[in-house]
Amino acid sequence: MADFRPFQALRYDPAVAGEPETLIAPPYDVVSEDDRPTLYMRGPFNVSLIDYGEEFADDSDEDNRYTRSALDIEAWREIGVLKQDEQPTLYVYDQEFEVAGQRLSRRSIFGRLQLEEWDKKIILPHEQTGAAAKADRLRLLQATRVHLSPILALYEGDLVPPIPEAAIGAPVFRAIMGSDKHFLRPVSPAAAEDFTKALAEQRLYIADGHHRYETGLNYRNERRAAASNWTGEEPENFIIAALVSTTDPGLVCLPTHRLLKLTNRPDNLVAALAPLLSIEPAGDVSDYGVETLVAKMAAAGRDGLAFGAAGLEPGKLHLLTPKKIDELIALTSANQSDAWRRLDVALLHAVLPFTGFVDSPDNIDYSEWPYHAASEVNEGRWDLAMLLNPTPVVQVMNIADGGEVMPRKSTFFFPKLATGVVMYPLD
Repeated sequence: MADFRPFQALRYDPAVAGEPETLIAPPYDVVSEDDRPTLYMRGPFNVSLIDYGEEFADDSDEDNRYTRSALDIEAWREIGVLKQDEQPTLYVYDQEFEVAGQRLSRRSIFGRLQLEEWDKKIILPHEQTGAAAKADRLRLLQATRVHLSPILALYEGDLVPPIPEAAIGAPVFRAIMGSDKHFLRPVSPAAAEDFTKALAEQRLYIADGHHRYETGLNYRNERRAAASNWTGEEPENFIIAALVSTTDPGLVCLPTHRLLKLTNRPDNLVAALAPLLSIEPAGDVSDYGVETLVAKMAAAGRDGLAFGAAGLEPGKLHLLTPKKIDELIALTSANQSDAWRRLDVALLHAVLPFTGFVDSPDNIDYSEWPYHAASEVNEGRWDLAMLLNPTPVVQVMNIADGGEVMPRKSTFFFPKLATGVVMYPLD
Protein backbone atom coordinates (compact mmCIF):
# COMPACT_ATOMS: atom_id res chain seq x y z
CA MET A 1 0.00 0.00 0.00
CA ALA A 2 1.60 3.34 1.05
CA ASP A 3 5.30 3.67 0.17
CA PHE A 4 6.75 6.07 2.76
CA ARG A 5 10.52 6.38 3.12
CA PRO A 6 13.33 8.29 4.83
CA PHE A 7 14.73 11.03 2.61
CA GLN A 8 17.69 13.36 2.31
CA ALA A 9 15.97 16.52 3.45
CA LEU A 10 17.05 19.99 2.49
CA ARG A 11 17.13 21.98 5.74
CA TYR A 12 18.12 25.36 7.05
CA ASP A 13 21.42 25.57 8.93
CA PRO A 14 20.61 28.11 11.68
CA ALA A 15 24.34 28.68 12.23
CA VAL A 16 24.41 30.29 8.79
CA ALA A 17 20.79 31.27 8.15
CA GLY A 18 20.04 32.85 11.53
CA GLU A 19 17.40 32.34 14.20
CA PRO A 20 14.86 29.64 13.26
CA GLU A 21 11.97 31.99 13.99
CA THR A 22 13.13 34.18 11.09
CA LEU A 23 13.18 31.29 8.63
CA ILE A 24 9.84 29.44 8.65
CA ALA A 25 6.43 30.71 7.56
CA PRO A 26 2.82 29.56 7.18
CA PRO A 27 2.01 27.71 3.94
CA TYR A 28 1.12 29.77 0.89
CA ASP A 29 -2.62 29.09 1.03
CA VAL A 30 -3.18 30.88 4.35
CA VAL A 31 -1.00 33.94 3.70
CA SER A 32 -2.79 36.98 2.34
CA GLU A 33 -1.14 39.57 0.13
CA ASP A 34 -1.31 41.99 3.06
CA ASP A 35 0.61 39.57 5.28
CA ARG A 36 3.44 38.88 2.85
CA PRO A 37 5.52 42.04 3.45
CA THR A 38 5.67 41.23 7.17
CA LEU A 39 7.00 37.75 6.40
CA TYR A 40 9.51 39.11 3.89
CA MET A 41 10.89 41.39 6.60
CA ARG A 42 11.45 38.58 9.10
CA GLY A 43 14.85 37.97 7.57
CA PRO A 44 16.74 37.66 4.29
CA PHE A 45 16.30 33.88 4.19
CA ASN A 46 12.66 33.53 5.18
CA VAL A 47 11.07 30.70 3.22
CA SER A 48 8.21 32.97 2.13
CA LEU A 49 10.67 34.68 -0.22
CA ILE A 50 10.91 31.47 -2.26
CA ASP A 51 7.47 29.97 -1.59
CA TYR A 52 5.44 33.02 -2.60
CA GLY A 53 7.92 35.68 -3.64
CA GLU A 54 7.18 39.24 -4.57
CA GLU A 55 5.78 40.09 -8.00
CA PHE A 56 6.76 43.18 -10.00
CA ALA A 57 5.13 45.08 -12.83
CA ASP A 58 8.01 44.33 -15.23
CA ASP A 59 8.05 40.57 -14.62
CA SER A 60 8.60 38.51 -17.77
CA ASP A 61 8.82 34.88 -18.81
CA GLU A 62 12.56 35.01 -18.12
CA ASP A 63 12.42 36.98 -14.85
CA ASN A 64 9.51 36.39 -12.48
CA ARG A 65 8.85 35.22 -8.97
CA TYR A 66 9.28 31.57 -9.96
CA THR A 67 12.65 32.06 -11.66
CA ARG A 68 13.81 34.27 -8.79
CA SER A 69 12.85 31.56 -6.29
CA ALA A 70 14.97 29.06 -8.22
CA LEU A 71 17.95 31.43 -8.22
CA ASP A 72 17.53 32.14 -4.50
CA ILE A 73 17.45 28.44 -3.61
CA GLU A 74 20.59 27.85 -5.68
CA ALA A 75 22.35 30.77 -3.99
CA TRP A 76 21.25 29.74 -0.49
CA ARG A 77 22.59 26.24 -1.07
CA GLU A 78 25.90 27.59 -2.34
CA ILE A 79 26.48 29.72 0.78
CA GLY A 80 25.31 27.06 3.22
CA VAL A 81 21.99 28.58 4.28
CA LEU A 82 20.34 25.39 3.06
CA LYS A 83 22.10 22.05 3.43
CA GLN A 84 21.04 18.60 2.31
CA ASP A 85 21.22 15.66 4.70
CA GLU A 86 23.93 13.14 3.88
CA GLN A 87 21.78 10.19 4.94
CA PRO A 88 18.08 9.44 4.32
CA THR A 89 16.19 10.16 7.54
CA LEU A 90 12.67 10.20 8.94
CA TYR A 91 11.91 13.13 11.22
CA VAL A 92 9.50 13.62 14.09
CA TYR A 93 7.92 17.08 13.98
CA ASP A 94 6.18 18.15 17.19
CA GLN A 95 3.98 21.25 17.16
CA GLU A 96 2.77 22.71 20.45
CA PHE A 97 -0.15 25.12 20.14
CA GLU A 98 -3.27 26.55 21.72
CA VAL A 99 -6.82 26.23 20.44
CA ALA A 100 -10.12 26.95 22.18
CA GLY A 101 -8.29 27.59 25.46
CA GLN A 102 -6.47 24.23 25.37
CA ARG A 103 -2.74 23.61 25.16
CA LEU A 104 -2.09 20.69 22.77
CA SER A 105 0.75 18.97 20.93
CA ARG A 106 0.55 17.18 17.58
CA ARG A 107 3.19 14.81 16.25
CA SER A 108 3.88 14.39 12.53
CA ILE A 109 6.40 12.13 10.84
CA PHE A 110 8.26 13.69 7.90
CA GLY A 111 9.37 11.51 5.00
CA ARG A 112 8.97 11.14 1.28
CA LEU A 113 5.81 9.52 -0.03
CA GLN A 114 5.42 7.78 -3.37
CA LEU A 115 2.79 9.45 -5.51
CA GLU A 116 -0.19 7.28 -6.42
CA GLU A 117 -3.11 7.96 -8.72
CA TRP A 118 -6.41 8.39 -6.89
CA ASP A 119 -7.99 5.35 -8.49
CA LYS A 120 -5.50 3.04 -6.76
CA LYS A 121 -7.14 4.03 -3.44
CA ILE A 122 -3.79 3.93 -1.63
CA ILE A 123 -3.80 7.66 -0.93
CA LEU A 124 -7.26 9.20 -0.69
CA PRO A 125 -8.41 12.82 -1.05
CA HIS A 126 -11.36 14.25 0.84
CA GLU A 127 -11.81 17.72 -0.71
CA GLN A 128 -12.25 19.26 -4.13
CA THR A 129 -9.41 21.39 -5.51
CA GLY A 130 -9.15 24.51 -7.65
CA ALA A 131 -7.19 24.89 -10.89
CA ALA A 132 -5.52 28.25 -10.15
CA ALA A 133 -3.65 27.08 -7.05
CA LYS A 134 -2.38 23.97 -8.84
CA ALA A 135 -1.15 26.02 -11.79
CA ASP A 136 0.76 28.33 -9.45
CA ARG A 137 2.35 25.45 -7.50
CA LEU A 138 3.30 23.66 -10.71
CA ARG A 139 5.13 26.69 -12.09
CA LEU A 140 7.04 27.00 -8.83
CA LEU A 141 7.98 23.31 -8.81
CA GLN A 142 9.04 23.38 -12.45
CA ALA A 143 11.34 26.33 -11.76
CA THR A 144 12.82 25.27 -8.42
CA ARG A 145 12.63 21.46 -8.52
CA VAL A 146 12.17 21.53 -4.77
CA HIS A 147 9.06 20.55 -2.83
CA LEU A 148 8.97 23.37 -0.30
CA SER A 149 5.81 22.42 1.61
CA PRO A 150 4.66 19.01 2.83
CA ILE A 151 1.21 17.57 2.58
CA LEU A 152 -0.49 16.46 5.79
CA ALA A 153 -1.87 12.92 5.67
CA LEU A 154 -3.52 10.66 8.24
CA TYR A 155 -2.91 7.00 9.02
CA GLU A 156 -4.96 4.76 11.28
CA GLY A 157 -3.04 4.90 14.53
CA ASP A 158 -4.63 1.77 15.94
CA LEU A 159 -2.90 -0.22 13.19
CA VAL A 160 0.59 1.34 13.27
CA PRO A 161 2.71 1.23 16.46
CA PRO A 162 4.13 4.63 17.48
CA ILE A 163 7.84 5.32 17.14
CA PRO A 164 9.48 4.70 20.56
CA GLU A 165 10.73 7.83 22.31
CA ALA A 166 14.12 6.15 22.82
CA ALA A 167 14.50 6.00 19.03
CA ILE A 168 14.01 9.76 18.58
CA GLY A 169 17.06 12.00 18.74
CA ALA A 170 17.62 15.48 20.12
CA PRO A 171 16.09 18.46 18.27
CA VAL A 172 17.99 19.59 15.19
CA PHE A 173 15.61 22.52 14.69
CA ARG A 174 13.44 24.37 17.18
CA ALA A 175 11.43 27.56 16.81
CA ILE A 176 9.28 29.33 19.39
CA MET A 177 6.82 31.80 17.90
CA GLY A 178 4.52 33.20 20.56
CA SER A 179 2.54 30.32 22.00
CA ASP A 180 3.49 28.02 19.09
CA LYS A 181 6.53 25.78 19.35
CA HIS A 182 8.17 23.68 16.63
CA PHE A 183 10.61 20.82 17.25
CA LEU A 184 12.28 18.64 14.60
CA ARG A 185 14.03 15.44 15.71
CA PRO A 186 15.56 12.57 13.71
CA VAL A 187 14.37 8.97 13.99
CA SER A 188 16.87 6.13 14.28
CA PRO A 189 17.27 4.00 11.12
CA ALA A 190 15.94 0.86 12.84
CA ALA A 191 12.82 2.61 14.14
CA ALA A 192 12.30 4.27 10.75
CA GLU A 193 12.38 0.86 9.08
CA ASP A 194 9.84 -0.56 11.55
CA PHE A 195 7.51 2.40 11.03
CA THR A 196 7.64 2.32 7.24
CA LYS A 197 7.07 -1.44 7.19
CA ALA A 198 3.96 -1.10 9.38
CA LEU A 199 2.72 1.76 7.25
CA ALA A 200 3.15 -0.24 4.04
CA GLU A 201 -0.02 -2.15 4.89
CA GLN A 202 -2.12 1.00 5.27
CA ARG A 203 -3.87 3.55 3.10
CA LEU A 204 -3.43 7.25 3.79
CA TYR A 205 -5.94 10.10 3.88
CA ILE A 206 -4.90 13.57 2.78
CA ALA A 207 -5.92 16.03 5.48
CA ASP A 208 -4.28 19.14 4.02
CA GLY A 209 -2.34 19.80 0.85
CA HIS A 210 -4.61 18.42 -1.88
CA HIS A 211 -3.32 21.07 -4.32
CA ARG A 212 0.30 20.21 -3.50
CA TYR A 213 -0.36 16.50 -3.96
CA GLU A 214 -2.07 16.96 -7.32
CA THR A 215 0.74 19.31 -8.35
CA GLY A 216 3.18 16.52 -7.52
CA LEU A 217 1.17 14.12 -9.66
CA ASN A 218 1.05 16.58 -12.56
CA TYR A 219 4.78 17.20 -12.42
CA ARG A 220 5.55 13.49 -12.10
CA ASN A 221 3.37 12.73 -15.12
CA GLU A 222 5.03 15.52 -17.09
CA ARG A 223 8.52 14.18 -16.33
CA ARG A 224 7.53 10.56 -16.90
CA ALA A 225 6.09 11.38 -20.33
CA ALA A 226 9.38 13.02 -21.32
CA ALA A 227 11.57 10.18 -20.01
CA SER A 228 12.96 7.47 -22.27
CA ASN A 229 13.05 5.06 -19.33
CA TRP A 230 11.02 5.31 -16.13
CA THR A 231 11.73 3.01 -13.18
CA GLY A 232 9.51 4.54 -10.48
CA GLU A 233 12.53 5.32 -8.30
CA GLU A 234 12.96 8.78 -9.78
CA PRO A 235 12.78 11.59 -7.19
CA GLU A 236 9.84 13.12 -9.09
CA ASN A 237 7.82 10.02 -8.22
CA PHE A 238 7.73 11.15 -4.59
CA ILE A 239 6.49 14.09 -2.57
CA ILE A 240 7.26 15.34 0.92
CA ALA A 241 4.63 14.33 3.48
CA ALA A 242 3.93 14.69 7.19
CA LEU A 243 1.94 11.76 8.56
CA VAL A 244 -0.24 12.03 11.67
CA SER A 245 -1.94 9.23 13.57
CA THR A 246 -5.71 9.37 13.79
CA THR A 247 -5.30 8.62 17.51
CA ASP A 248 -3.03 11.62 18.14
CA PRO A 249 -4.65 13.70 20.93
CA GLY A 250 -3.49 16.85 19.15
CA LEU A 251 -5.31 16.06 15.90
CA VAL A 252 -7.72 18.98 15.55
CA CYS A 253 -10.15 19.40 12.65
CA LEU A 254 -11.90 22.78 12.64
CA PRO A 255 -14.69 23.93 10.32
CA THR A 256 -14.26 26.52 7.60
CA HIS A 257 -17.01 29.13 7.78
CA ARG A 258 -18.58 30.77 4.73
CA LEU A 259 -18.58 34.49 3.91
CA LEU A 260 -21.13 35.31 1.24
CA LYS A 261 -22.16 38.04 -1.17
CA LEU A 262 -25.88 37.75 -1.83
CA THR A 263 -26.48 38.66 -5.47
CA ASN A 264 -30.25 38.07 -5.24
CA ARG A 265 -30.78 38.89 -1.60
CA PRO A 266 -34.43 38.60 -0.54
CA ASP A 267 -36.07 41.45 1.36
CA ASN A 268 -36.25 39.35 4.52
CA LEU A 269 -33.62 36.65 5.00
CA VAL A 270 -35.27 35.21 8.09
CA ALA A 271 -38.55 34.78 6.25
CA ALA A 272 -36.77 33.25 3.24
CA LEU A 273 -35.16 30.54 5.39
CA ALA A 274 -38.08 29.99 7.75
CA PRO A 275 -39.77 27.23 5.68
CA LEU A 276 -36.68 25.05 6.09
CA LEU A 277 -35.04 26.14 9.33
CA SER A 278 -35.94 27.01 12.88
CA ILE A 279 -34.26 30.35 13.51
CA GLU A 280 -33.41 31.35 17.07
CA PRO A 281 -31.99 34.80 17.94
CA ALA A 282 -28.54 34.42 19.53
CA GLY A 283 -27.60 37.96 20.52
CA ASP A 284 -25.40 40.65 19.06
CA VAL A 285 -22.14 40.28 17.16
CA SER A 286 -19.46 40.44 19.86
CA ASP A 287 -16.73 38.20 21.26
CA TYR A 288 -19.10 36.88 23.89
CA GLY A 289 -22.01 36.59 21.47
CA VAL A 290 -20.04 34.53 18.95
CA GLU A 291 -18.54 32.35 21.68
CA THR A 292 -22.01 31.67 23.05
CA LEU A 293 -23.40 30.92 19.58
CA VAL A 294 -20.60 28.45 18.85
CA ALA A 295 -21.34 26.67 22.14
CA LYS A 296 -25.04 26.48 21.23
CA MET A 297 -24.15 25.11 17.80
CA ALA A 298 -21.98 22.42 19.36
CA ALA A 299 -24.73 21.41 21.79
CA ALA A 300 -27.40 21.29 19.07
CA GLY A 301 -25.01 19.51 16.70
CA ARG A 302 -24.53 16.59 19.05
CA ASP A 303 -28.05 15.44 18.24
CA GLY A 304 -28.28 16.65 14.65
CA LEU A 305 -27.57 19.57 12.38
CA ALA A 306 -26.94 23.16 13.45
CA PHE A 307 -25.63 26.28 11.73
CA GLY A 308 -24.82 29.74 12.97
CA ALA A 309 -25.49 32.92 11.04
CA ALA A 310 -24.34 36.53 11.22
CA GLY A 311 -26.17 39.01 9.04
CA LEU A 312 -29.70 37.62 8.76
CA GLU A 313 -30.51 40.86 10.58
CA PRO A 314 -28.06 43.76 10.95
CA GLY A 315 -25.61 43.17 13.82
CA LYS A 316 -27.39 40.03 14.97
CA LEU A 317 -26.48 36.37 15.40
CA HIS A 318 -28.83 33.43 14.94
CA LEU A 319 -28.85 29.70 15.60
CA LEU A 320 -30.35 27.65 12.75
CA THR A 321 -31.60 24.06 13.03
CA PRO A 322 -33.60 22.04 10.48
CA LYS A 323 -37.35 21.74 10.80
CA LYS A 324 -37.31 18.49 8.83
CA ILE A 325 -33.88 17.08 8.04
CA ASP A 326 -35.25 14.95 5.19
CA GLU A 327 -36.40 18.09 3.39
CA LEU A 328 -32.86 19.46 3.50
CA ILE A 329 -31.33 16.17 2.38
CA ALA A 330 -33.71 16.18 -0.60
CA LEU A 331 -32.10 19.44 -1.74
CA THR A 332 -28.65 17.84 -2.05
CA SER A 333 -27.35 15.99 -5.09
CA ALA A 334 -29.00 12.62 -5.60
CA ASN A 335 -25.79 11.47 -7.29
CA GLN A 336 -23.97 11.41 -3.95
CA SER A 337 -24.08 8.79 -1.20
CA ASP A 338 -26.37 9.12 1.78
CA ALA A 339 -23.32 9.77 3.98
CA TRP A 340 -22.23 12.66 1.74
CA ARG A 341 -25.74 14.11 1.58
CA ARG A 342 -25.85 14.21 5.40
CA LEU A 343 -22.63 16.21 5.74
CA ASP A 344 -23.18 19.55 7.46
CA VAL A 345 -21.31 21.36 4.71
CA ALA A 346 -23.34 19.64 1.96
CA LEU A 347 -26.60 20.57 3.67
CA LEU A 348 -25.42 24.14 4.15
CA HIS A 349 -24.67 24.53 0.44
CA ALA A 350 -28.11 23.13 -0.35
CA VAL A 351 -29.65 25.91 1.75
CA LEU A 352 -27.55 28.79 0.42
CA PRO A 353 -29.61 29.47 -2.76
CA PHE A 354 -32.52 30.46 -0.50
CA THR A 355 -30.40 33.36 0.79
CA GLY A 356 -29.93 34.78 -2.71
CA PHE A 357 -26.39 33.41 -2.98
CA VAL A 358 -25.22 32.68 -6.53
CA ASP A 359 -22.27 30.27 -6.60
CA SER A 360 -19.26 32.13 -7.97
CA PRO A 361 -15.67 32.61 -6.70
CA ASP A 362 -16.38 36.33 -6.34
CA ASN A 363 -19.34 35.66 -4.05
CA ILE A 364 -17.70 33.43 -1.45
CA ASP A 365 -14.75 33.51 0.89
CA TYR A 366 -13.73 31.40 3.86
CA SER A 367 -12.64 31.92 7.44
CA GLU A 368 -11.56 29.43 10.06
CA TRP A 369 -12.39 31.77 12.92
CA PRO A 370 -16.07 32.42 13.73
CA TYR A 371 -15.59 35.86 15.27
CA HIS A 372 -13.60 37.02 12.24
CA ALA A 373 -16.37 35.78 9.93
CA ALA A 374 -19.08 37.54 11.92
CA SER A 375 -17.03 40.75 12.12
CA GLU A 376 -16.50 40.81 8.36
CA VAL A 377 -20.29 40.93 7.94
CA ASN A 378 -20.80 43.38 10.77
CA GLU A 379 -18.31 45.76 9.16
CA GLY A 380 -20.03 45.55 5.77
CA ARG A 381 -17.40 43.67 3.78
CA TRP A 382 -19.68 40.64 3.28
CA ASP A 383 -23.44 40.19 3.38
CA LEU A 384 -23.77 36.99 5.38
CA ALA A 385 -21.60 34.62 7.40
CA MET A 386 -22.68 31.01 7.82
CA LEU A 387 -20.94 29.15 10.63
CA LEU A 388 -20.44 25.39 10.75
CA ASN A 389 -19.66 22.76 13.35
CA PRO A 390 -16.49 20.69 12.81
CA THR A 391 -16.68 17.53 10.72
CA PRO A 392 -15.48 14.53 12.78
CA VAL A 393 -12.27 12.99 11.41
CA VAL A 394 -13.93 9.57 11.10
CA GLN A 395 -16.62 11.13 8.89
CA VAL A 396 -13.94 12.69 6.68
CA MET A 397 -12.29 9.28 6.30
CA ASN A 398 -15.58 7.52 5.57
CA ILE A 399 -16.31 9.93 2.73
CA ALA A 400 -12.83 9.33 1.30
CA ASP A 401 -13.20 5.55 1.65
CA GLY A 402 -16.39 5.80 -0.40
CA GLY A 403 -14.53 7.47 -3.26
CA GLU A 404 -16.19 10.85 -2.76
CA VAL A 405 -14.82 14.30 -1.97
CA MET A 406 -16.33 17.00 0.19
CA PRO A 407 -16.94 20.54 -1.10
CA ARG A 408 -13.92 22.85 -1.16
CA LYS A 409 -12.75 24.21 2.18
CA SER A 410 -14.81 21.78 4.24
CA THR A 411 -12.14 21.16 6.87
CA PHE A 412 -9.27 23.00 8.53
CA PHE A 413 -6.74 20.74 10.20
CA PHE A 414 -5.16 22.97 12.83
CA PRO A 415 -2.40 24.01 13.08
CA LYS A 416 -1.04 24.21 9.58
CA LEU A 417 2.37 22.64 9.01
CA ALA A 418 5.04 25.32 8.89
CA THR A 419 6.82 25.72 5.57
CA GLY A 420 10.61 25.63 5.72
CA VAL A 421 11.15 23.06 8.46
CA VAL A 422 12.19 20.44 5.88
CA MET A 423 12.18 20.50 2.08
CA TYR A 424 12.56 17.81 -0.58
CA PRO A 425 14.94 18.58 -3.48
CA LEU A 426 14.54 16.64 -6.72
CA ASP A 427 18.18 17.11 -7.82
